[in-house]
Amino acid sequence: MARSSRRLGLALALAAGVFVVDQASKWLVRRDSHLPRRLVGGLRIDLNYNSGISFSRFAGAGAAVVVLVAAVVAGVAAALWLAPPRYRPALGVILGGAVGNLVDRLRLGGAVVDFIGVYGWPSFNLADAAIVAGTAILLLQVLRGWRA
Repeated sequence: MARSSRRLGLALALAAGVFVVDQASKWLVRRDSHLPRRLVGGLRIDLNYNSGISFSRFAGAGAAVVVLVAAVVAGVAAALWLAPPRYRPALGVILGGAVGNLVDRLRLGGAVVDFIGVYGWPSFNLADAAIVAGTAILLLQVLRGWRA
């Protein structure tokens, strides 16, 4: 198998893994209301339904946010297919998180399940964490390639 095909397979596996873990965590938190609310230090389970984007911006924008998220998913999927192989794993992580949040929005009338609370920070979910981590990795890779 060619190197670029392996990277595409890895990226798709990462996307699927992020999606499954994200959806399973949201299901568990929604199902088990008896979970401890305060975990360690400032870390807590704080179940919220966010109809906006990051930091609840554009909350209540309804279908416009769903369409925007769907466009982002399509763009990341296209980038994953077209990008040089070295960028594909990071794009796969981003794609898995974006699809996880899109599925929430389609299933829950435009909202996502947010449940991870950190002292002084709005609640978020594992899909959000994957999007941020994947974006940070991608940015570092691009900067590293740009300097070389």
